[in-house]
Amino acid sequence: MKQLNQQATKIFCHILEKLNGQPYLKLKSDGFMPLVIELLEENIQTDGDPSKTVSIAHYYEQNGDLMSDPEMVFIVMDKRAHKMDFANLFVYPQCYRQDSLGIYEESIQIINNEIASVKKIWQQGHCHFAAQWLRNISQQGFLK
Repeated sequence: MKQLNQQATKIFCHILEKLNGQPYLKLKSDGFMPLVIELLEENIQTDGDPSKTVSIAHYYEQNGDLMSDPEMVFIVMDKRAHKMDFANLFVYPQCYRQDSLGIYEESIQIINNEIASVKKIWQQGHCHFAAQWLRNISQQGFLK
């Protein structure tokens, strides 16, 4: 599985700090759709180590329905000894969703809390997109 690069991992770490153990958080920044962070599942098994899944999304409303623009789900394996130990925070994009375009791509399939399969080409694309999106999230002031 391909993990986020170091810069994206640091930004993701700041998002986890904002979540601060809560199951859900909505961040706002003037001029942008709110950013929603949710803890989805815990105890996902990745190479024998427990991990969790975290969703990050922008949503808008259309005809009374919430539409993701986009949503990404990440598998997070946190082996840090301290919060600045970025080398031991492993973040793997697992899913990408863009409702307005009808896109749903699950690059890492999880069945019964275990990784069942990986679509490497999708997962690489998800890493590339996530790195750019996380950089935008930081630049747009969501993490202040």
